[in-house]
Amino acid sequence: MKTIAIIDDDFTLGEILEKRVNDSSAFTSLGAFLGPLSFLEAQIKVDFILLDITMGEMNGIDAIPLILAKYPNTQIVMNSIIDDTEVILKALQLGAVGYIDKQSTDIDIINGVHTISKGGAYMTPAIARKVVNYFGQRSNLLEDLTNREKEVAKGVLDGLSYKLIADKLHISIDTVRMHIKKIYRKLNINSKSELFHFINK
Repeated sequence: MKTIAIIDDDFTLGEILEKRVNDSSAFTSLGAFLGPLSFLEAQIKVDFILLDITMGEMNGIDAIPLILAKYPNTQIVMNSIIDDTEVILKALQLGAVGYIDKQSTDIDIINGVHTISKGGAYMTPAIARKVVNYFGQRSNLLEDLTNREKEVAKGVLDGLSYKLIADKLHISIDTVRMHIKKIYRKLNINSKSELFHFINK
């Protein structure tokens, strides 16, 4: 039987989640903890963790790398009311394998962990739609760049100076600057570092 730990600073909700887990036939809870540090101090190894984000002891996002450093084989499923796209993506980038909206029905939690236990990933429908929309919007923004703007952006990403980009594309430095301004405006960014971050997401 697979084991689960619950990390949530809402004591009552933690008890409810424990009951949901223990009422299932495939999983058992090894405890509900009020914060990530409390869980780590308990020295308990589990297969899965249901991890909240907003907690007084430590933010759940910040806890992901700490938990995985100690228990690299533990699979973390975020369980939060926060549905901000950037927070969702950050959690997934740091190693979470699922994201459940706390306001979802009971079946989502058990189905979600079951899906992950079979080698999949899981997000409740509303969360999944936000992720899909994000990448769709990002793709559309890149498509909005003209061919020349894409060439200039590639030069910037390759580390070329404005002069080298101008020489390579046979345009003036002022034209390069103009294209850079248009690229930043279209992508809603303000710097070269943000361009790197945007392209490499």
